[in-house]
Amino acid sequence: MELQKKLIAELQKKHSRSELVKDFVDLLDISQSAAYNKVNCTSELTLSEYSKISIQYRIHTFEIGSIISADFPFLKEENRSFNDLIKLLIEDYRLYINDYGTPIIRYYSNLIPLQILINYPKIFQFTVFVWLENINSQFNTSYKQYNKIDFQDSYKEEFDNFQTLTKIYEYCDIHTFLSPNIFQTYFKLLEYHLELDTITLDQVLEIKNEMRIFLADFEKQCQDKDAKHKFYIHELNINSVMFQVQDKHTYMVMNSPIYFRVENKDFNFYIKKWFDQIESRSIPISNINEKVRRGIIKNMKNSSEKFFTKIELLNAD
Repeated sequence: MELQKKLIAELQKKHSRSELVKDFVDLLDISQSAAYNKVNCTSELTLSEYSKISIQYRIHTFEIGSIISADFPFLKEENRSFNDLIKLLIEDYRLYINDYGTPIIRYYSNLIPLQILINYPKIFQFTVFVWLENINSQFNTSYKQYNKIDFQDSYKEEFDNFQTLTKIYEYCDIHTFLSPNIFQTYFKLLEYHLELDTITLDQVLEIKNEMRIFLADFEKQCQDKDAKHKFYIHELNINSVMFQVQDKHTYMVMNSPIYFRVENKDFNFYIKKWFDQIESRSIPISNINEKVRRGIIKNMKNSSEKFFTKIELLNAD
């Protein structure tokens, strides 16, 4: 019952007792008197009811032994779209800014973070295209055929939402840790979709031109001593994306853009210590280590040129 009292106390920070009773009637499919008893902690919640409340209110204080609850918004049907997931992240970050002022974010990725690709429309469109295909295939078992990417489709709503999220990041202290091979996953995706005939060689070459501009801009951003966004290089041992806000909120991306969030105190402390280890062994490249930075970015440029040259040769008429 102590767990239930803790959960109800958390809920009452945002909802009145009468609101919770009314909500529980519909959410748990119980009578008003039964809902009243559960809100007043005179009747115990079942495991199923804990789960329903967890998902509905996106709050997790329910822990038994080594079992940790996580917020997994994609489970709810109304959250199964790119835009819905991004809007939920926007809502989260606005709360963090309200709570922490300038929240510290440590972002770890073996992929190019989409928030630094917002000014490169073709790269952005291809990334969103892949993400939307990921979402479409999750709950549609008959979904097997990829659509063809169309650069005339600017994904305006997706772009607008992500642009809003990117602007919110400007109010945060962001430290991004990248693998020196961040382009390899991206190159494999391009190669894969070229083989599937979902993208054309001409479209790949358009992305090549934007990639060249992106790398030049990225180098300038790393040289800007006033830039809030700080970058580090590290041989990361993660397959996708993980980030933590203020050492208290961990987000794990299982299949972009599908993520889950963990609020468990012990888990977040463990992730913080793991991140501390990565940071201590990383090479900062923002306005520091100029010689190392030049070498790393030169390798990135060479890797990009070699990939696109290979693609052009393999697909030449």
